Amino acid sequence: MKLSGLFTLILLLYSAFFSAFTFAASSIDFKLEGVSGDIEDNIDSYLSTISVPKGNNYSFFESKVRKNIVEAIQVYGFYHPEITINLTLDDDDLIVFVEIKLGPRVKLANVNIQVNGEAGDDPMFINLLNTMPLTSGANLSHQNYDKFKADITKLALARGYFDGKWQKSEVRVSIKKNLADIDLIFDSKQRYAFGESVLSNQTKSAVIVSELATFKPGQEFESHLVAEYSLALFNSRYFQSASVVPDMNARKDGQVPMIITVINHPNNTYEVGVGYLSDVGFRGSLGWKKPWINSRGDSVSAHLEYSTVQQEFTFDYDIPIEDPITNIAKVQFGFQRKDNKDTKSKLYTFQLQRQFELESKWLRTWFVKVEQEDFTQGSQVGSSLMILPGVSFARTKQRGGVDPYWGNQQLFSFEVASPIWGADTEMIKVQSRTKYLRSINRTHFFTSRVDLGAIYVDEIESVPASMRFFAGGSQSIRGYEYETVTPVDDKEAYIGGRYLTVGSLEYGYQFAEKWRIGFFADAGTSTNDFSEPMSLGIGTGIRWMTPIGPIKLDFAVPMNTVTDTKYTFHLYIGPEL
Repeated sequence: MKLSGLFTLILLLYSAFFSAFTFAASSIDFKLEGVSGDIEDNIDSYLSTISVPKGNNYSFFESKVRKNIVEAIQVYGFYHPEITINLTLDDDDLIVFVEIKLGPRVKLANVNIQVNGEAGDDPMFINLLNTMPLTSGANLSHQNYDKFKADITKLALARGYFDGKWQKSEVRVSIKKNLADIDLIFDSKQRYAFGESVLSNQTKSAVIVSELATFKPGQEFESHLVAEYSLALFNSRYFQSASVVPDMNARKDGQVPMIITVINHPNNTYEVGVGYLSDVGFRGSLGWKKPWINSRGDSVSAHLEYSTVQQEFTFDYDIPIEDPITNIAKVQFGFQRKDNKDTKSKLYTFQLQRQFELESKWLRTWFVKVEQEDFTQGSQVGSSLMILPGVSFARTKQRGGVDPYWGNQQLFSFEVASPIWGADTEMIKVQSRTKYLRSINRTHFFTSRVDLGAIYVDEIESVPASMRFFAGGSQSIRGYEYETVTPVDDKEAYIGGRYLTVGSLEYGYQFAEKWRIGFFADAGTSTNDFSEPMSLGIGTGIRWMTPIGPIKLDFAVPMNTVTDTKYTFHLYIGPEL
């Protein structure tokens, strides 16, 4: 064969073999075999950085793929992989088939880990060293090595070893022997203590800032105490923002000064709420708060609620006792006027409270209430004076901020009246509310609520109208008008009950980023002897999630008891918990 013919044949073979790769691909699809789990995920992460090859430069592309796979595998201690790569084009999609045989894993031979300096005797470091994943004979994992090294550095900063340095940190791999040696030597040097705390800005809150401190000068540094201090300042209701940070540049003589920065809340804050319920009409609320009235941290607030059937006003004066977050004395004045169905009432209240947060995060409140009420309930006209000492426990836990996806809310109260201390009747009242919120993938939401109450008294007529139990309404049994589920007298007038039992189940489905649809069933009764049937209401609603909380529109119908109400709907803004 002539030379020119041979050259032509070679050219034709070359053209036929590489014809599939004579134009550029627009996308890459990697197909991995032989790996799974974390290793596969890590390889995918490394390969995601590789760009589509330009022109016919597939040789460089393949070497880049191989290099990235090797690096991704070595993280887990595999230094002898066998990698086979095949490329093909499907339209404009470059498909990369990769078969991987990991081979034997590198083992750890000599592991030398030391913590010198004062941290050598620190129980937290001793515990960390006792749980280290790097031991002779174990598989090499660069991921474990990097994490353990970072854990030591993180713990050193958290415990106040601010001058600590790594004297040696290296991994030496013998590919021939398939073994690795590790040296990690950390010199913590001295541990710093808290120095003086300095307010970075002028504020009248200096007394409160000092009272909330979680550490004292000279106390050994611990970062969790700094975080708790910042959170306590922020949650104290006095500050819009608060930060506590160590002044690292000013550390000396074994102490680090702390810089505290706080920004006070405005002198006056306001809250406005609106809603509409088919059974009570328009509802509105206005709140006002003045968080500071003196350097001690006393605060005042007022709250006004209005609807066509009930108007209520309360005024609170709060006095911090030792801790302005968890230990508060409160004086409260209030007035309530109600004109609903068969209930007419004017109620004046005066209350002394002592609130204290327990270690379990329950808020315990001891209280003494003085209530004077003039009322008409059905055919009964009465006037009463009640002096009610008691105690309540409340706790709310949630995750997700103003739009929680998990939470619990619990409230229990106990109060007692007796002629011995001047009340008009003798009675005991106990009440509880429990609410749970759970979700699946933040898409399916399940809410349950149980309200229970009991009044231990000879005759319900001796109890003022405001203390009796009524059910029905947006916060009770939806589908029934406000406070219409209750015992009646001979003239079919509502009289209120001694016992309350209400339960609710709700399912919510999030069908868009800020929108949910809900389906619910509420059931219960207010009764004196449980002779009445349970009232059941079912319905559906829409929820719009806003930065200030959900806006809810519910439509409900009564199911199994005689009522003139055909349906109810409720439009309101309020938190889930």
